[in-house]
Amino acid sequence: MHHEELLRYLDYCIVSRKWFELFQKTPPETLTDIQRAAQFFYLQKNCYGGLIVRQNFAASVQDGSNYNPSSLPELIRKTHERLLNVQLECLPYQDILRKYDRPFAFFYLDPPYFKKPFYKFNFEEKDYVELAERLSRLKGKFLLSLNDEPEIRRIFAGFNIKSFEMTYSSQRKAGKRYRELLIANYSVPHIAKVSKSTS
Repeated sequence: MHHEELLRYLDYCIVSRKWFELFQKTPPETLTDIQRAAQFFYLQKNCYGGLIVRQNFAASVQDGSNYNPSSLPELIRKTHERLLNVQLECLPYQDILRKYDRPFAFFYLDPPYFKKPFYKFNFEEKDYVELAERLSRLKGKFLLSLNDEPEIRRIFAGFNIKSFEMTYSSQRKAGKRYRELLIANYSVPHIAKVSKSTS
């Protein structure tokens, strides 16, 4: 709501490991709304892979930084335009499915990956079981993406499953390929090899 103030706050925040560490150490509850937004944005743009937890400062000799204050006004303008007709919710997925399920609805779900504790809120096996059970009752269609693990294939065996290989744009070993799954309650077309940005 105060994007000019956010831009002003970030305008002279340069790419620096010391700045990064300062933002990391500052308790969010001591900051104003604008300062918290700036803290989150700066850390996301300057950490490896855009991680929320276990953030490490991303330094690159070849590619430079992902953070450039001069590009922020255009980025925020384009984001604003893209979201003009979007309705945002901040609710547990269970409530979203319950509130918006219709025969014509389409849900894309991207839950935390199985046995990958990269997130602020992670899933245990029972959470995937609950998700599968809730999805089995949907009136609308859904598409779910997850890492390819035997347990995931077993839990979601009642749905259509397609596997494919992909690379991540942010990974320690360049070119390494990972197997992922697309799970749906409708027929999923063949998936070509893809690359996924994680920042």
